[in-house]
Amino acid sequence: MRGLSGDFSTMPLKDLVAYLGSRRATGTLRVMRAGVRKLILLRTGQVISASSNQPREFLGQFLINMGHLSEEQFSKAYATQRETRVPLGKILVMTGLAAEQTVRATLTLKFRETLLDMFRWEEGEFSFDAGAVAAMEGVDARVDLTDVHREGEFRETAWLSIRAAFPSGNLYLTVDEGRLPEPPKPGTLDAKLVKRIREGLTIDEMAKVLHASDFLVYQRLYALYRLEAVKVSATPPPGRQRPPPSDDEDEAQVVDVDVIGAESPTSEVIQAAQSFLENGNFRDGETLARRAHEMDPTPETEALLRSAEAALVGALRREMLDKPQVPSLLVSAGQLKTLQLGTPERYLLSRIDGKRDLGSIIAMSPLKELEALKYFRAFVDSGLVKLMPR
Repeated sequence: MRGLSGDFSTMPLKDLVAYLGSRRATGTLRVMRAGVRKLILLRTGQVISASSNQPREFLGQFLINMGHLSEEQFSKAYATQRETRVPLGKILVMTGLAAEQTVRATLTLKFRETLLDMFRWEEGEFSFDAGAVAAMEGVDARVDLTDVHREGEFRETAWLSIRAAFPSGNLYLTVDEGRLPEPPKPGTLDAKLVKRIREGLTIDEMAKVLHASDFLVYQRLYALYRLEAVKVSATPPPGRQRPPPSDDEDEAQVVDVDVIGAESPTSEVIQAAQSFLENGNFRDGETLARRAHEMDPTPETEALLRSAEAALVGALRREMLDKPQVPSLLVSAGQLKTLQLGTPERYLLSRIDGKRDLGSIIAMSPLKELEALKYFRAFVDSGLVKLMPR
């Protein structure tokens, strides 16, 4: 295929990703916005490498935030990388600081985050140069662009629920650790978030200080919010500490292609999913089970995902379908047009006429029952829709 270029006002990144994925494109995608630069290498419609000049997307920062490495361990590994020019992920595996499975999983997740972070950009420029790309050294990892596009649509709905809980990034929070299933493990993102909440930082200040992506921070806080372990506070707590300045944009620097993000290893995600399911939190349990299966598709993770899906669909049926309920919109058609909604969401919302009950709409929908129920649950949580008994 031929190369192309443009800006996000005429072609949003999610549309570009769908276009390149459907054509199984091979080449180099460059994206720029206000000093932020990203480089994505594609081979037959799959991401094989992603890099960025944003510190929050550096390998070390993700690994430190997630508790995989201490700052001292990372500093030594990075010094070795600069001397030898061996990819950092490979050094971590060779020195035993990270298992190859963990590096591969964090690579694939990083590829997703690097792209999905840009799905909400309204400004920016891109260029795609078709042609062969060099073989990558280090740990091999790949992410299909069609999978990224599907996750982007899911995240649009997830953001509706998140924003319903946290309408602004300037909010302060309080934490009740007694509501947590277990104390956060030292060095993990949850532990760091709890610490920052106690220091009195706003949500956006937390993301800047931790150099973490917005979605990862908001997603974890939302999970804690649903456990009622985190609540919104209108005023800063006593003893609020002023956060140090962020260098996300002021000190952006060019980095090598081997830029890796991080998440918990599969075993931790499985354990967390099981804990949520055992405690009746089927929504977050299903989300984590799905993520575990994406990270490491095995018979164990597949069985966990199927069990989580069955539990969640059962809970949603009892809540939303056992008694006939008629959905109605709480926003105008004009307001709907301003929201970032995917095709499935717009379809479901278009079926709402104040007459058909929810069961009828879902039965006639081309979506799977669980997907449709999850969308409607998000609509209700975000204040787009209300359900009234027939």
